[in-house]
Amino acid sequence: MRLIIAAGVTLIMAVGAVACGSDDGTAGDAAVTDLSPAAQNGEQLSRSMGCAGCHGQNFEGAAGPGWIGLAGSEVTLVDGSTVVADDAYLTAAIADPSSDLVDGYTLKMPANNLSDAEIADIVAYINTLAATGSD
Repeated sequence: MRLIIAAGVTLIMAVGAVACGSDDGTAGDAAVTDLSPAAQNGEQLSRSMGCAGCHGQNFEGAAGPGWIGLAGSEVTLVDGSTVVADDAYLTAAIADPSSDLVDGYTLKMPANNLSDAEIADIVAYINTLAATGSD
């Protein structure tokens, strides 16, 4: 019964994440100018796919970890281990959301149907937000 309830809550959160996402193509307070074409596409994808619903409208964090300052930082996982949020980690975390869960977040990121190229573009966008977090 608890499994059914947990699955239902996860489904509701996934639908809510998609519904809360924005596709206006702006990063608000986390705006980065002079984005590469890949990073521009990554920002648009992350908004249209609903990532902003959990990672924050400006990717500052909410139900999911923030992306501002994430790239290159050390991340603690639920098992207590730490990893550096480099391109390999970010790619794996997006491709297989249940592989390395970040400590402190109880909701699991829903699976997605992103292509390798789309994931690479989102990673390129997350990389542009690295400098934003160090200001």
